[in-house]
Amino acid sequence: MEGVAILSLLIVVVISYGFSCVQTSNVYLGIHSIESEKNALIKFSQGFKNPPRNMLSWMLDENCCQWKGVECDNTTGHVITLDLQKQFLQGEFGISLLGLPHLRHLDVSQIDFQGAHIPDFISSFKNLEYLNLSKTNFRGDIPENLGNLSRLQFLDLSGCYSLRVNNLKWIQPLSSMKILDLSGVDMRSAENWLHDINMLGSLSVLRLSACQLTTFPELLPTFVNFTSLRILDLSFNYFNTRIPSWLLNTCYNLVYLNLSRSQLNGSLPNAFGNMSSLRVVDLSENSLRGNLTHSFEKMSSVSFLDLSRNSFTGYLPPTLPSKLKYLDISDNQMEGPLARSITQLKQLVVLNVAQNSFNDSITEHFLNFSDLRMLDLSSNSFIFNVSATWMPSFQLDFISLHSCQHGTQFPQWLQTQNDLSFIDISRANISGNVPDWFWNFSAKVHHINLSQNNFRGEVPEFTERVHLTKLDLSDNNFHGPLPHFSPNMMTLILARNSFNGTIAPVCESLVMNNSLSLLDLSSNSLSGQLLDCWRYGKNLQGLNLAHNDLSGEIPHSIGDLANLFFLQLQNNSFSKNLPLSLKNISGLKILDVSENSLSGKIPKWLGERLNTLEILKLSRNKFDGIIPREFCQLKYLYFLDLSSNALSGVIPRCVDNLRTMSGEEEAPSFTYGPYADYRIYGILVLKGSSYYIIFRPFFIVFDLSDNHLSGEIPEEITSLTALRDLNLSQNHFTGAIPRYIHKMQNLEFLDLSRNKLSCTFPPDIIQLHSLQVVNFSFNDLTGEVPHGNQFDTFESNSYVGNPNLCGAPLSRVCSDNLHEDMIDCSNNNNQEVHEQGENNNWLEEFSFYISMGIGFNTGFLLFWVTLMLKKSWRYAYMSCLENMGNKIYVFAAIRLRKIQAAKKVTNCPN
Repeated sequence: MEGVAILSLLIVVVISYGFSCVQTSNVYLGIHSIESEKNALIKFSQGFKNPPRNMLSWMLDENCCQWKGVECDNTTGHVITLDLQKQFLQGEFGISLLGLPHLRHLDVSQIDFQGAHIPDFISSFKNLEYLNLSKTNFRGDIPENLGNLSRLQFLDLSGCYSLRVNNLKWIQPLSSMKILDLSGVDMRSAENWLHDINMLGSLSVLRLSACQLTTFPELLPTFVNFTSLRILDLSFNYFNTRIPSWLLNTCYNLVYLNLSRSQLNGSLPNAFGNMSSLRVVDLSENSLRGNLTHSFEKMSSVSFLDLSRNSFTGYLPPTLPSKLKYLDISDNQMEGPLARSITQLKQLVVLNVAQNSFNDSITEHFLNFSDLRMLDLSSNSFIFNVSATWMPSFQLDFISLHSCQHGTQFPQWLQTQNDLSFIDISRANISGNVPDWFWNFSAKVHHINLSQNNFRGEVPEFTERVHLTKLDLSDNNFHGPLPHFSPNMMTLILARNSFNGTIAPVCESLVMNNSLSLLDLSSNSLSGQLLDCWRYGKNLQGLNLAHNDLSGEIPHSIGDLANLFFLQLQNNSFSKNLPLSLKNISGLKILDVSENSLSGKIPKWLGERLNTLEILKLSRNKFDGIIPREFCQLKYLYFLDLSSNALSGVIPRCVDNLRTMSGEEEAPSFTYGPYADYRIYGILVLKGSSYYIIFRPFFIVFDLSDNHLSGEIPEEITSLTALRDLNLSQNHFTGAIPRYIHKMQNLEFLDLSRNKLSCTFPPDIIQLHSLQVVNFSFNDLTGEVPHGNQFDTFESNSYVGNPNLCGAPLSRVCSDNLHEDMIDCSNNNNQEVHEQGENNNWLEEFSFYISMGIGFNTGFLLFWVTLMLKKSWRYAYMSCLENMGNKIYVFAAIRLRKIQAAKKVTNCPN
């Protein structure tokens, strides 16, 4: 009986508990089903276009607390969290959201609100503790009533680059704020930003990256409230000041400090070395200077240190933080040995000391880092001294050893690096054949740079290397036919080798490749015609086939390369006209077809359709006709070379519309797509000598030399005040040197030789202070050679061939009557002065012509009256006329007989 009683009791308890659970469940279900909040969510979602699949539950599930991104309070059932981050929605921030008055957490980051303003009603959510509006495409002013959200602990408005704020006073009441991220918001007008943020005593994370801040006060208020700050990011701003010492003295709990690219200068404050809690330090891309000897002595916790792209000097400190995993001090001015500072860093994963002046011997002991994944020692004076059988303890993913010396033998230890994806051993003075194992040893390699060595031999096919995207073998002695390349190749640079044959392998590879964007085969021995296969290279941004033996017409399909930035075909044997299809490459920046046999008229569409051109070289061809006026539309042009053709006519007077040459348009940045480090080579002719140069946007050239151009040099050319090189030599220009040539203050090279220029030098020409080379030889210039400033340094060969010039450095001495003998061409140079002179002296000129007319008529009348009255004078005059007529007749008869005799001799058979 006792057992039955106990069993009965258990059954009652179980049933009671089950009934209780049902009741509790029903009660919960009743509480969470708040219809008004559910409807508010549905209406809010209807403001979005094409909601993703994971929001379909909003339509199918009756319980909104089960919807993705929605969380309800377990007690009241009210919606307290709405998290739609990374849903990539697009639409409007609907006012229906006010139906969720109990919201504590709102995250709509990365939703595109299409340039709308942040709605004012957002301040109505009095319970909000977390608000994330980052990357939402809001614009306009941040509403100041956000300061009413007194419970707010997290605010993120980052990535809204069209938002702005005039001051941050509204942020002062947010005393509970712990995390504030306004990165990308325009804060240039918020001059007291630091004072306002100083009121947030609980702040632990502050991110104000790329806020266009210009003030970074050196002094703070007496009361400083940054002791809780753990993360500080002020990168990408415009402070133009030193790092204030208070930052390091008061923010001593910082673990993360990012001040990169903020235009900071000066040396590091002494207190920097006392920041013992720091783990991440990024001061890269500033103008910081000085040495680092005592900067890291107490920073034992730092694991990430980036000081790259500054102006630090001296040696590395002998002691660096032992926990360092990431060390980047590249692109500074540091020197000395490296081993004593580096060998102690056993946890290093990334080591980058490139672009300095370090010198050291790299031994096996030096590189004893088992965790190392990235090693960049490029552009220093390191010498590798390791055995041929060395087996490193690390497995690198990235290695760059540009300019490091390995001896003449290929570094065999690279064969042990099976995870390499990036290899650069350029300019290492290695010679001989590349070992066979190198071409196939790592299937992960996507970047290979062996340029500027002395490698020789043939290059294998790369069709199976599917991961290889960049291959640079330039400046070696490779020979043989061009290799076929892989379908994923993006950059192929084989320039300045001895490859021969046709470009057929390129065309065959292009059919299978949709990725190639840069192809440089220049300075080889390629021959044959340029095949018409370029319709397959529609992703090409750069094509360089210069300095080969290619011939025939430039194919029509070149015009299919619609994304091309630069096209270089110079120094080949191309003939006939430029293909009309070139006008389809509307974004072309560089066109160089110089040193070919192209002919015909220079097409007008070069100026009309290719108006983004920066460099245009048509020199040393057979172009004729005039210079099209449409060239004046090339406002970005900074290098124009039409020399050594057969062009005629005049220089268009509209040249002053060339805005870059006139300094009205800023010179281009000289970056072409992803190839900022790619160098554009070309030929520059100075004083008859050719120089192989790298094009730079600061060297602005206008060269029309060695043509048949005529007329006067237009005064408008002096508006091109940014020019460095002006060459108009070997033409048929007449008149005077332009009067206002002194305005061209940047001129370094001026060549007007071998023309028909006359008159004197403009008096202000000596104001051309930048001139290094001038040539006025073989003209008809008169007067005295200019003296003063740069002109005192030029030799006589700059002026020879002008018989009417005098004065040093010429041997001809100027006479006392020099000014009477000079030809004054001022009227030709200044039409306004000429017209003003006509207006001022009209009475004098009128009187002169009246007097001359009266004098001539009076003299003529007196002469005939005298002949009529004096008989002897009349006989003498008639006899003189008769003798003169006889002499003219005899001379004409003799001359006629000579011409007839010459014709008979010419017609005689041989």
